[in-house]
Amino acid sequence: MSVHLRMVRLEIVDLSRVKAALRRRLELMSEGVHDRKVIVVVNGKGGVGKTSLSAALAAALAKTGLRVLLIEIDEQGNHCEDLGITGTELADDGQAQAAAILDGKPLTPTGEARPNLFVIPGGSALQDVVEELYCQRRAAAASDDPEDQLAWMGMYAAAIDAVRSLYDVIVLDVAPGSEPLQLQALVAGDMTLVPTRSDPSSRKGLRTVARRFAQAARLNPMLRLLGVVVFATAASATRVQKKIRAQLTEDLNGAAPVMEQTIRHVEAAAVACRTHGQVPQELAANPDLDPALSRSMKALAGDYRSLTLEVLQAKAELDQADADRKGRA
Repeated sequence: MSVHLRMVRLEIVDLSRVKAALRRRLELMSEGVHDRKVIVVVNGKGGVGKTSLSAALAAALAKTGLRVLLIEIDEQGNHCEDLGITGTELADDGQAQAAAILDGKPLTPTGEARPNLFVIPGGSALQDVVEELYCQRRAAAASDDPEDQLAWMGMYAAAIDAVRSLYDVIVLDVAPGSEPLQLQALVAGDMTLVPTRSDPSSRKGLRTVARRFAQAARLNPMLRLLGVVVFATAASATRVQKKIRAQLTEDLNGAAPVMEQTIRHVEAAAVACRTHGQVPQELAANPDLDPALSRSMKALAGDYRSLTLEVLQAKAELDQADADRKGRA
C-alpha cells in the first residue's frame, strides 16, 4: 500500500503592512525625524534583574510626568505581580499584545497601572506569538527576496510605531530565552539597556545580546546601546564593582557605557516588593515596614532614582548626537 503525502502550507500572518511600515520607518530615520522613545531592557540570561529594572524604571519615568507605555514581551507575565495588578482587569495574560501582533489590531494598553504608566502585560497568550514568529522565520529563510527575509523581525516594530506618538517613552521588557522575541524588541527599539550580574553566565548572556543586536541593526540602523546596569553587588564593594565595570567594558569593546549606578541586592526587599505589588520607590514610603527593611528599601529606592537620572542623561546625549548629525547633513 502506498501512502501519498500532500504538502500543506501553513497559514501565516501576511506581512504586507509590516513591510510598508518598515519602509516608512527607514524613511523617517533618513529624514532625521524618528525620535528616540523606545527603551529595550534585555539580556540573554534570566535572573539578572531585567523585570525589576523595567518596572521600576517605567514607574520612575511616569512619576516625572512623562506618559509611559510598559510592554512585557514575555510569556511569564511577571509585571502583574511587580505592579500589583494580578487579578485585575489590567492583567489579560498577554491577549491584547497577541491580538495586535497576530490579528493586526491596535496595540492598546489594558489600563493605567499608575498615573501616566500604561501597561500591556505579557502572559501565556504570547505562546501563539512565538509560534507565529518561528513560522515566519522559516518562511523567510525560503525566500529569495531580501526584504522578505528580514521583514518578519519587524512585526512588533510596525505595531509599536503605529502608537508611538501617544507616549513620551516606551519600555520593552523582553524574555531572556527567546531569540525571536528579542529580535522583535531590538528592531522595534531605539535604545537598549542591559542588566547583568558579575558572574560568567550573565556576561555570556550579554554577548548573546550583542550578536542579536547586530542582526537587528540590519533593519534598525538607529539602534544604540544605552548602557549596562550591574545588579546584585554589595553597596560597599567598590573594588569589586570597579573590576566588574572593567570586565564589561572590555566585553563591549567600548560600544556602550557601564552605568555608574549599580543596583544592590537585598533579598528581603525584593520579596517585599513583589508581595506588596510595588516598586522600591513606592514601598520605601510605607511607614509600617520593619525598621531594618525600611532602611534597605530606602537605599534600594535611591539606587533606582539615581539610575533613572543616569538613563535620562544618557538618552539626552544620544538625542544631542542625533541632532548634531542632522545639522551636519
